[in-house]
Amino acid sequence: ADMPPATVSIQQFHRMVTSEPSKDALPEGPSAAAENVRARRWCSEMRDTDLGEQPRASAGSENTLDGFKKALDISLTEYLVGFDLREAIRSISELQAPQFHLQVIKRGVTAAMDKSDRERELMAVLFASLHVRAILTSAQVASGFEALAQSLDDICLDTPTACLLIAHFLADAVLDGLLTRQDIDKWPEELRAAPLVAKMLALVDGRLSERPQALIEPKALRAELRPVVEEYLSSRDCEEVRRRLSELGLPADRGHELVRAAVELSLDRRDFERELACQLLSELLDKPLTPAQVVLGFEALLERIDDLAIDNPSAPMHLASFLVRAVSDDILSPAFVRSPLPDALVSQAQRSALSHARAQLAAAHFSSRRRNVWGRATDSTVAALKQSVVEVVREYFTSRDSAEALRCVRELDAPAFHHELVYRLFVLSLDGGVREHELAAGLAESACTAGVLSASQLALGCHRAVEAERDLRLDCPRAPCLLADFIDKCSSRHLLSDRECWATVVSTLRASA
Repeated sequence: ADMPPATVSIQQFHRMVTSEPSKDALPEGPSAAAENVRARRWCSEMRDTDLGEQPRASAGSENTLDGFKKALDISLTEYLVGFDLREAIRSISELQAPQFHLQVIKRGVTAAMDKSDRERELMAVLFASLHVRAILTSAQVASGFEALAQSLDDICLDTPTACLLIAHFLADAVLDGLLTRQDIDKWPEELRAAPLVAKMLALVDGRLSERPQALIEPKALRAELRPVVEEYLSSRDCEEVRRRLSELGLPADRGHELVRAAVELSLDRRDFERELACQLLSELLDKPLTPAQVVLGFEALLERIDDLAIDNPSAPMHLASFLVRAVSDDILSPAFVRSPLPDALVSQAQRSALSHARAQLAAAHFSSRRRNVWGRATDSTVAALKQSVVEVVREYFTSRDSAEALRCVRELDAPAFHHELVYRLFVLSLDGGVREHELAAGLAESACTAGVLSASQLALGCHRAVEAERDLRLDCPRAPCLLADFIDKCSSRHLLSDRECWATVVSTLRASA
């Protein structure tokens, strides 16, 4: 396509994304050692530096090859100075001269060859970003590199390492999907047979051969990763996951498949498993996951959110929570979700997920809850559960909404800990009056009637209160009498078994009051 389509895909959404300058972490690229890293398709982790006023090409004004080259050189120079990917893409797109786009590759590579590794990597990122947006086609990429090959003899006179540098650019373009190795084979035979070009192609093949061959197929890789994640959700052993990934030989540029597998597998699970998945991604950051692979993983999830929503209508909301948690854990740039949403974003589910994530990140009062997007109970610690129960009881005493309180208790998903609810109902009611005492007994009855609170957990909570009676009376001298009234109400409403035993307990408490 010569121009960007009116309706954009989710990959193209990253044209709106910027990031915080303090979180720059560029992947190794064409001029790096021999590590195989996919160029980022999203600019979530790119620095967005403000530039002073400099000449810019005007849209549609450069209709000649010389005019296009001049305007393109200005855009590329600005990009290599200011690292503003979004502005570079906009400038090249506004030239509206796709017939000259092979010059983007030719002049971009030439301009970056005498720069540092960072500038060369930035140029590779620009190529990938233009291709993702359909501004730069695979045919134009192939033609651009062919033009470089035709001029290779002259280029090497000025830059002796040009053969190696262009080979790195070309190999990375193949790895990033900008073109295929077969596209290179379509070059004229006499060109490919030229000594320097043959040397360059040999370097390309060498770099491509370094890419791990195991589990390259995404479907096969995900099939291997899912059991690893499932085992982790049972064992919670991150080190075992690292060991299994090492055994599988997970390619460095396939870490996004692990992100996708972890999130997709936990979408249909409980909040506790979703929390474990978040913890796993955070623990695996840097080894083996890279920030760039995390970005690609969430991009893939956004692409699939419509399919996921068919089986799980809550998938967009859950994905929004995963995004918020990833930002909170500093494994994903806030710019990934904070940038304005393009009107042409194709899916309502995608817009819904990103909009909800943005709303949560933008809410000032939400900052303390970002790490608890799945609820406090998912923290799985006794202290966190206790705090959650206290908050439920206090809110209930304020609102008197028993239905909401029971909903919150169910969300805790900790039936073996419900005795804490009974204990806190009584203890916190000591700070109130008759209203709070009646509400405490009322919620206990509602919880038992609804099947949320078992008789054994109610009895255990009452036993705990009886054992703590001496300490409680220090702060509230009427505690024994109030506890006797609470137990008597529960017993008279047939919530406690062995009523005779509890009647004895009630009598003892009242005698000691």
